[in-house]
Amino acid sequence: MKTKHFIALTTAILFGACSDFLDKDPLVQSSAETYYSNEQEANDAIIGAYSLMQNESFQLAPFMLIGDDCSDDCDLGNSKSEAFSWLGAVAQSLQKFDVLSTNWVSNALWSQGFRGITWTTQAIRRISDNDNIPEAKRNQFLGEAYYLRAQYYFFLTRQYGRLPIIDHVLSYQEYYTPRATIEQTWAFMESDLREAARLLPEKSEYRANDTGRAAKGAANALLARVYMYQKKFAEAYEVLKTVVDSKEYGLEPKYEDIFALEHENGIESIFEIQHGISGTGWADSNEGSILSFYEHDADPEDMVKWHNGWSMHCPTQDVVQSFEPGDPRLAATVIFPDEFFDGRIHKNTASSTGYQPKKWYIPYGQRSQIDQSDCPKNIIFYRYADVLLYLAEAANELDRPAEALVYLEQVRGRARSNSEAPEVLPEIKETGKEALRQLIWHERRVELACEGQRFWDLVRQGRAGSVMRNYAQTYHSIKGESFVDGKSELFPIPETQVTLSNGTMEQNPGY
Repeated sequence: MKTKHFIALTTAILFGACSDFLDKDPLVQSSAETYYSNEQEANDAIIGAYSLMQNESFQLAPFMLIGDDCSDDCDLGNSKSEAFSWLGAVAQSLQKFDVLSTNWVSNALWSQGFRGITWTTQAIRRISDNDNIPEAKRNQFLGEAYYLRAQYYFFLTRQYGRLPIIDHVLSYQEYYTPRATIEQTWAFMESDLREAARLLPEKSEYRANDTGRAAKGAANALLARVYMYQKKFAEAYEVLKTVVDSKEYGLEPKYEDIFALEHENGIESIFEIQHGISGTGWADSNEGSILSFYEHDADPEDMVKWHNGWSMHCPTQDVVQSFEPGDPRLAATVIFPDEFFDGRIHKNTASSTGYQPKKWYIPYGQRSQIDQSDCPKNIIFYRYADVLLYLAEAANELDRPAEALVYLEQVRGRARSNSEAPEVLPEIKETGKEALRQLIWHERRVELACEGQRFWDLVRQGRAGSVMRNYAQTYHSIKGESFVDGKSELFPIPETQVTLSNGTMEQNPGY
């Protein structure tokens, strides 16, 4: 795998022509039976399975619109944003939690996720018993396939809930497999990730031109996240410890460097979705980071010169106020109105809140000068600070507050070291379980602000409804006003899939 670029293998010849899980086209065509005949073909197939994560339809809802804009951390742009004219209504439907099963933004992940599951399942089948591939490479490819299948399952489960279990290439008779229980769905991910961790090399064992591939630490970290979402704190703690004890990862000394192009895939990176300038234009085959374009300010007075974006991911006043006084992470997260940054004064005129995000901002000189939807900005899915904060949370839930404080202090200490004022972010001494839990959750919010995790964290913590209804009341906002506990934590299964399943695909409760 080349640094920054994945090869998109999306042809019907290799993978079949399925566009949705329940499409009638066969998942495997005859030519696929003869593919994977050597190491190069297997490698290309695995890279193709990664490439789906570059797609706009995979990232737009899970990372930006649901992950942040449906939370108290970010909001949509205003009417000065060109995107608002066509995306505003459907995105506001998500924010109000009156989502319909025909919402195209919410539905987009379904087809992409099951395409990824299809491709990785085919790869597992064809690579497992292929003696033409050297054993070490075969293990690596299989480990990557298991990891990627679990990751696609994770994204789908987080958004839609329980899923059909696809552990082999489906026959026609199996297209309407009913949804498994949520326990079975999580267990399937756990099994895949344990196998991935067994097979994958460490990050340091990859060659330089393999940058971006999943490593053993990525599999263990995702397994721990799967445990955390189920409140299996003991299991999560043990797996997270293996990531820390591997010494493969660490914290970037400067917080702002985490998001700089020069530090991508660095010491803090556990897994990030690779992006680069490909020159393919606006399409799902585009290797560029579409989310950066959605985030850049849509200032009409400066549009020609700066090739700005669509301003659809604006930090809220609520998240700005959540940072402690002097916390240097705030300046690395938010572009303030009238701030001089990247060679100009930012007016943030298309922001509904007055703020713009800084983490995914691409300096003008590093952007594509032809197509702003085709920019080289990786999307970080998992980083080491996240591991430390999960460890702090798990340790606290296991009644080990002293240990929890050690992990919490590592994250706060890094931030404190970036400030010239030594009194900022004082070391936390609290050992009461409930109070410490709230402090750890707060630290997650400010450390990971605008990284697409806030809404999912609120759901995982069991407080999405109370937080979002309070936000709606406090800020007189439509956002969160219709959140219904026991329903709105999940989004509806696409209506087309329910219809095509002839009754075997049950809709989520309340929709």
